Amino acid sequence: MKRILLITLCCVFGLMMTANAQETTFSYDFNDNSFDGWMGYDADGDGHQWELHNSTVSGGMDASYGIYSSCYNSGELTPENYIYTDKAYLITETSKLHFFHCQSDLVYYEENFGVIVSENGINFYVVWSKRYTEPNADGKWGEEYIDLSEFAGKNMYIGFLHYDCNGFTANGIRIDNVELTSDGVSIAENTVSFDVYPNPAENQLVISSDEKIEKVSVVAMNGVVVYEGVYSNVGIDISELNAGVYFVNVNKGNEVITRRFVKK
Repeated sequence: MKRILLITLCCVFGLMMTANAQETTFSYDFNDNSFDGWMGYDADGDGHQWELHNSTVSGGMDASYGIYSSCYNSGELTPENYIYTDKAYLITETSKLHFFHCQSDLVYYEENFGVIVSENGINFYVVWSKRYTEPNADGKWGEEYIDLSEFAGKNMYIGFLHYDCNGFTANGIRIDNVELTSDGVSIAENTVSFDVYPNPAENQLVISSDEKIEKVSVVAMNGVVVYEGVYSNVGIDISELNAGVYFVNVNKGNEVITRRFVKK
């Protein structure tokens, strides 16, 4: 399966070893006002990275500490900010990344961010992304459960990337209460399972599922929704999409499961 390489981080990070990693879970609420367990990288070189904030506009949930990446700081920024675990974790068939997110401004809200993974702490890939097309209601946070089972058996660094947005339409992204779960720990398991084929696909993408799918969307790597609607058994026409990597989101009730596919 093809993946999109985002960046090769400074070679010093290559000293981090993954072979002996055995931990399968972690949990961070950042309320100790510490980045212990995490590393950051300012890929755009503007001097601004992920920060710890506890304000009501840039902090964590309920004005607690959370991590924050800015799109505006005494002027417009175009962030490409990485934050990721300082060690690798063993991924299992039930591994999921659970976290909460919110924009920092109700007017300038067009944030774009993604979940990133790496086997070596150097080459990172986006495995899920979201672009805000409308803000969360004031005081409300979005919640995500990202399935990492495709990496089962591998030791992976896990993190977030704030990118492909700017200070003209966005102000900053807030993330809090991040946990990697395994074997059902601290998580309500999804009851929807599905797969997509063919993968890579050229004209038609078919979803295989034992349960009724209420809603489906296709999202590009930059977070733009390129298809949204009720799924029919004939599949989704993707013939007009540009070649590249996309995400399929399937909804059933309050549950959302994501799969990736490659458009040829």
